[in-house]
Amino acid sequence: MTRVIEFYYDYSSPYSYLADARLPELVIRTGATIEYKPAILGVLVVESKNTPPPTIPAKFSYYADDIRRWAEKYDIPYNNNPHFPLRSITLMRAAMVAKQGNDFAQFHRVMWKAMWEDGLNLADADVIRTVLNQAGLDGDGIVGAADAPEIKEALRVNCEEALGRGAFGLPTFFVGGEMFFGNDRLDFVEDAVMQGVEYA
Repeated sequence: MTRVIEFYYDYSSPYSYLADARLPELVIRTGATIEYKPAILGVLVVESKNTPPPTIPAKFSYYADDIRRWAEKYDIPYNNNPHFPLRSITLMRAAMVAKQGNDFAQFHRVMWKAMWEDGLNLADADVIRTVLNQAGLDGDGIVGAADAPEIKEALRVNCEEALGRGAFGLPTFFVGGEMFFGNDRLDFVEDAVMQGVEYA
């Protein structure tokens, strides 16, 4: 059986960005399949009664340096987004739309770049649309479909599912019944995959 890593993420989550950058090499090493599960960071934090960095001045001040250090360690591009934290609901609904088509891989790449390299305001539907169109994707179609009731429901289900499984922030990974939180837990994720954790 192919080993699956469930990856709950939000493009507005800098630690999700860091984690995502390491997944291709993990897949090569393990032969695992990544199941991408768009979610909303703000919903998971609030509903789990977690305390987000922006509400604690010292923590929020520190986080930018922490992200920069991780990006340097992983040798990936990173620029602090001046619009962070931002409301990502339209963006993540658009991700649900993209998952239904054949362009998700490209959508995934350009959204990370727009958020954490180009520093764009991806809370703005027009900005999302423009980024997608410039990448040769159907920005009008993807953003337009993001308001469909079935898309809204699918994203809500992802968030409720993550919360029900114990998630309190992003990125969160599951390998079978084991949960792992944070970009700095990917070694444990890889260990779980290689040990062939049984599915719950």
